[in-house]
Formats: sequence, structure tokens, C-alpha cells
Amino acid sequence: MEEDKKSDGKVAEDPFSRMMFGSKSEVEENQVQQASLDYEELMVNIDSLIESAQNLKPLFHKVFPIIEQLWKKE
Repeated sequence: MEEDKKSDGKVAEDPFSRMMFGSKSEVEENQVQQASLDYEELMVNIDSLIESAQNLKPLFHKVFPIIEQLWKKE
């Protein structure tokens, strides 16, 4: 048990845990990045994505019959 501890008193991570979950410093860094998200900008981007999808919907309805004919030919 003593060999599992590092010289500074922290418990060493096993290789499997590091592979699956990353090192503790990476996890702490990700938590800091998540805390700095701009939710207002995120909502604006989601809104523009939904609006773009709605604008493409009529185009898809015009192109779909052509795609359907190609499927029937095969």
C-alpha cells in the first residue's frame, strides 16, 4: 500500500483509470473550461442552427423526389 503513494502524499493513479478517465489534472482543466461557457452565445448558435435547418427543409422537399427516382432505378 505504501508503494501506491507518491512522495508528496498523493495516491498514484493506476494506468487503467488514466486511460479511461484521463489524469486528474485533465479532469480539473475540463471542469474549468465548462465553467467558462457562454450560455447566451450557445443559445444564439443553437437558434441559428435550427433556423438554417428550417430554411433547408423546403429545398429537401424539392430534391427528395429526384433522390427517390434514383433509388427506384437501382
